[in-house]
Amino acid sequence: MINATEDSEASVDLRGRGALGARFRRVFVVVDDPALLRLLSKILESAGFKVQQAEDGLQAIEAIRNDPPDFVITDWDMPVINGIKLCEMLRRESLPHYVYIVLLTARSQTQDMIRGVAAGADDFSSKPVIAGELLARLQAGARVLELEHRLSVLARYDPLTELLNRRTFFEIIEKEWSRSVRHGYPLSCVMIDVDFFKRINDTYGHLAGDAVLKAISSRLDNCCRKNDCVCRYGGEEFCVLLPDTDEQGAVHWAERCRQEIAQRPCLANQQSIQLTISLGVAQRCDDTQNPERLLDLADQSLLAAKRGGRNRVVVFGSHEQLQGSLP
Repeated sequence: MINATEDSEASVDLRGRGALGARFRRVFVVVDDPALLRLLSKILESAGFKVQQAEDGLQAIEAIRNDPPDFVITDWDMPVINGIKLCEMLRRESLPHYVYIVLLTARSQTQDMIRGVAAGADDFSSKPVIAGELLARLQAGARVLELEHRLSVLARYDPLTELLNRRTFFEIIEKEWSRSVRHGYPLSCVMIDVDFFKRINDTYGHLAGDAVLKAISSRLDNCCRKNDCVCRYGGEEFCVLLPDTDEQGAVHWAERCRQEIAQRPCLANQQSIQLTISLGVAQRCDDTQNPERLLDLADQSLLAAKRGGRNRVVVFGSHEQLQGSLP
């Protein structure tokens, strides 16, 4: 028997509950019973969820691998791949974010609950389906996903500038390096340093220094394309990875950033602070041994830019001064 209880005490409406309810709205339902599948879709869509469907675990695993949802609701008993096996398979996948799994079952024995959790399920919802119970469990799951999201942000991003941190940047450069080598695509790197940053801190205070770093971070990020990668490398130093970009393109990008920052003072503590940056550019060549060497070449170019008077772009090789001078 399939039914859904939707009385005022049991039902839960997740709409209008702010970011917690709004952020995680994608649900993948895996049920081999067409009537139950229709019922679950109706309940979830009425609560504002975006629903994908599959009638067996084999069909579901490929779809989830390609486009991971926030939640998976799966029946326990299904042919080919049952809910337990599906949980085990999903937990072995290297998905970009955590997927919260709810097992639908009429089972209530302790050993069944233990088996489900051991397989990777996060929660259980009873059969016959009770709409309010199911939505309440998804609401509880959303709190877990929100916490996981916050922890992921803290692990991947610099808290002051909100740019990628150095550790995450190194993960990305390894992948882009492999892609560049495999397909022969150009790959360039730009190291950036804020000129006379200590003087800014000493003159205007550390809060003003923080405001300067935020302003420069925002401007660098705005100059980037979707597939470019900018990180706070450390202190007042930034690093930008430019996939599919040769040396000439990287120099053009760097000079555009230099001008953007030099032409727009930063407002901090009601003070207008004139800013300049120095930039070092390097492109991956056939004899560049590894990502660390590419970063080192860009860093050497940056050092030459600073020694050459700052507020300029320098390319590794000739260390030729390209553009820029002290104001």
